[in-house]
Amino acid sequence: MLSFCPFKNGDKLLTLLRQNDHAISIEGLQDAMQLSRRSVLYLIKKVNQALSGYGLPIIQNKKGQGYYLTEQGKHALGSYEPEPVVCNVLTHPQQMRIPLKDLRPEERSKLLNYMLITEPGISLQGFMDIFQVARNTILHELRQLENYNKKAPFQVCVTSRGRIIEGSELAKRRWVGENFDAILQLLEKYYTLSYSPDLPALLQSYEDLVGSSLTDDAHHFMIYFLTWYDQRLISKDRVSLPQAKGDGEEDRIRDWSEAFLARHDIIDKEECRYLCRLMRQQAVTSVSQKDALYDKLHNFADHLASRFASLSGLDITQDRKGLVNRLTVHLISAYHRLQNGIRYHNPMLSKIRQDYQSLFYLTKAAVKSQEYLWHADFSDDEIALIATYFGGAMVARTKATERRRILVVCSSGIGTSQFLLLQLRSRYPQVHFTGPLSTAECLQFPLDDVSLVITTTSRQHFRDIACPVLKVSPLPTAQEWKELHHRLIELDFPIDANLRENVRELIDIISDYAKIEDMDGLLKGLNDYFYRKNHQMKIHSRQSPSDSLLKYAAYCGGEIPAAPHQARPVWQNAIQYACQPLLQGHFIVQSYIDRIIALLSRYGDYMILGKGFLLAHAKAKDGVLASSAALTLFQHPITMQSGKKIRCIICLAPQNQHDHLDFLALLLQKLNDAAWCKTLFTRSSQEELESFIWTSADTNL
Repeated sequence: MLSFCPFKNGDKLLTLLRQNDHAISIEGLQDAMQLSRRSVLYLIKKVNQALSGYGLPIIQNKKGQGYYLTEQGKHALGSYEPEPVVCNVLTHPQQMRIPLKDLRPEERSKLLNYMLITEPGISLQGFMDIFQVARNTILHELRQLENYNKKAPFQVCVTSRGRIIEGSELAKRRWVGENFDAILQLLEKYYTLSYSPDLPALLQSYEDLVGSSLTDDAHHFMIYFLTWYDQRLISKDRVSLPQAKGDGEEDRIRDWSEAFLARHDIIDKEECRYLCRLMRQQAVTSVSQKDALYDKLHNFADHLASRFASLSGLDITQDRKGLVNRLTVHLISAYHRLQNGIRYHNPMLSKIRQDYQSLFYLTKAAVKSQEYLWHADFSDDEIALIATYFGGAMVARTKATERRRILVVCSSGIGTSQFLLLQLRSRYPQVHFTGPLSTAECLQFPLDDVSLVITTTSRQHFRDIACPVLKVSPLPTAQEWKELHHRLIELDFPIDANLRENVRELIDIISDYAKIEDMDGLLKGLNDYFYRKNHQMKIHSRQSPSDSLLKYAAYCGGEIPAAPHQARPVWQNAIQYACQPLLQGHFIVQSYIDRIIALLSRYGDYMILGKGFLLAHAKAKDGVLASSAALTLFQHPITMQSGKKIRCIICLAPQNQHDHLDFLALLLQKLNDAAWCKTLFTRSSQEELESFIWTSADTNL
């Protein structure tokens, strides 16, 4: 921190500006600091007054671009920056001093739980000192904590030592593990945290032993979690856990765990099994094929990829082998989380579910059809992470023409980094993006032809490299996309030929009738305007009912008509009947229906979605004239060749790989709604079916 800055958030503002080698817009500062526009402007004014008082260069404003510090100003501020004070608040949270007003309600509850689990007891006065508030305020927060913990298998109790949390040691550790990322992010805003000094070497020995490397995020997590765990061992808090299948499979990891515990002269089989499980739950960048689960999960990943391709109709053959290998690596840690009941909190869940709805629901349907093999339920958090691996199937790649490289560095694991890379390539197909790389790989990468590094990690890792560095989120915000766009313009990358031509033409017209006094500002303003016009995230738009892919809804109340002069099984007649409206409407030709029947005859009932639904589809080249779909509800169940019964057939006819994705995502969302399915299956006439499908806003497809 910069000790001379007397204003709340002033140090944070200066640190942000010092770490960036380009101007930051007012919107960017608002987003980074979570402040209103007015508050940011007021803060800049006050900080500049303080800087002037010390005779230091003030924060500058470059018109149309944002705020920045000159190199002279950055250098001058460096002499005022004290050495960071390393604190052990992670293991002794009573030493914290964090104003309660700085914390959001959920942050308060998480921090209180963490403190009560970590400390042997905290008095009301202790809480008052930590949060700098009155007694009544602390009592109110503790009452709120009771509501927060209603689903947790422990509770806060009053003892002679102060407040404590009562519950099993396993439940406490599980809660800390599931919420530790959030705790770390919170504490690192205020402190430079200490860790057990021998842990980096121990984690390196673990990676060497298993032949794999933890992701940057997993390494950061484990350095501090194992520090916390060390303190539990010192305090003699011991865990008891049930025997689980596969506990004895990994001798290498057991040997490492025994050596870890021996540092505290502990020989405890329960603790050893706990530590083995903990290590196996961490994300890695690669997995040795010697891993006991590799073959099993590789087969699962292969089936999952096939199911996704079948449901979506997307061609993923271009990099299928790489996709399955990357998915296998991810599934190793996911398997251990699911088998041990560890909930993964995906910070990107809401954004993926909202902004990439098609991808999310297609992945969910694919996963749900296979999860019985694991005897476990995948949460939406886990599904959203798996969805990132299939993101590439929804993005058409164009070969980059730009020879200069942009490196993409991501700490969050292969899935999210790959997804970030694909988002970049889809927006800027002419730019050469290389990656995803880990931080260590980037620092060893030759930078001769590298013009920019895009990273999801801290910029501090790249202080010694010569080229510019831009920090973004794995799923960039609108503001981050805008800042990236500006940076690519500054570096003269081929971002959009049409946009540049439009800007040049407008500049020529304007210069014929007016004097341009600020050419840079005008260029930036016009680029901003066209950028907003061209990046409205059209893939997230909803189809209106009139534009819906669903063209027909039909009710079959009796026997299914047989095809003339053909003796076919009833299920084949049902397929023909369900597809007939699209055939008569000239959306498909007969060969498309024949191909669907042939595929089902050859490969079995892989088109069954479950819950009595069958999605009948083939490829566009098999006879699709226009993208369309038809839904048919049968009064009597249809028995397929496997013996499974269906009540509803959706004939899907996509003309390309993208037109049908929004409809398909919405359909899969409906099929996950038990009430919707029940209501559909109780329709008993054409009129009731049409009313349900076409007129209700809640049920409309």
